[in-house]
Amino acid sequence: MIGMILETERLILDIWQRADWIELRPIATDVAVMRYITGGVPWSDEKIQSFVNRQIELYGTRGFSRWKLLQKPLHNMIGFCGVGFWRDEMDPEIGWWLARDCWGRGLATEAAIPALRDAFERVRLDRIVSIAMEGNRASLRIMEKLGLTFEDEFESDGFRLLRYAMTREQYVAGRPPAGS
Repeated sequence: MIGMILETERLILDIWQRADWIELRPIATDVAVMRYITGGVPWSDEKIQSFVNRQIELYGTRGFSRWKLLQKPLHNMIGFCGVGFWRDEMDPEIGWWLARDCWGRGLATEAAIPALRDAFERVRLDRIVSIAMEGNRASLRIMEKLGLTFEDEFESDGFRLLRYAMTREQYVAGRPPAGS
């Protein structure tokens, strides 16, 4: 499948290449970034490579993945945003990670808007969830800005998690967030 890119004012959402794990490494090994992912445990090089390879495979087979995020104008990788699968869950899940120096600037929301639009409009997914640790206020705010609604809470690996969700019908019925 030929890749595509999504663009916003400040970001490029691009498909992954195998070597991209090297640029993702500083983010996936930052204890602060990983606080709400693994409880602060950095990912190994093997886990980072596996993640990138899964995104490449997912895009090739399903037409969507968690896009790598490149910041304009230098096209430096600052994280990822998009739809993938959380563990063995059946519903596609939208999620995001940003390098610590990019926090608090609205970049995750800016990336999530076109990623969600692409998932519902081009890929035509029927339902998307988003999962975050209970204490991850920033991600929970992004979920609400996107129009996802609280569905339930559950525990996994000793962490209290919240699940938000949206169907394509809800997406179409509620005016999608403005923006690129």
